[in-house]
Amino acid sequence: MDHLLDYLRREYKLRSDAELAGRLEISQPVISKLRTGRINLTPSIILRIHDAFDIPIAKIKRIAYGK
Repeated sequence: MDHLLDYLRREYKLRSDAELAGRLEISQPVISKLRTGRINLTPSIILRIHDAFDIPIAKIKRIAYGK
């Protein structure tokens, strides 16, 4: 999951996971749990990424899962 989170931070010039969490309107601990693999990427989070950054869902999945 790091690939997706790092991509978002790099492409949108976000300085921290906390800033990313704010853009996605989720708590920073959710980002931390995604990074550590304690939770999986959910359809809800995929939609939040799509809405916040206007990235096609297929591209989000491709970055996240390498498909």
